[in-house]
Amino acid sequence: MRNYFASNEFVTPFWKDALASLPEAVQYRYVLQLRAAERWELAFGDLIELLSRASAGIGRLFHSPSRAH
Repeated sequence: MRNYFASNEFVTPFWKDALASLPEAVQYRYVLQLRAAERWELAFGDLIELLSRASAGIGRLFHSPSRAH
């Protein structure tokens, strides 16, 4: 898992563009929420990847060769 909490910069262009699309007068109000949303999105992506790899590993663990006698 990557550490998304150490940086104050956006990792994905989507969230950086979302902040830039807001008027400058209100950007300061929403920057923390947008950073939190990005961290949640990245964390969920990592969780999905982890579960997918675990599922594939478990599947390989219990897979028996099709030509076994």
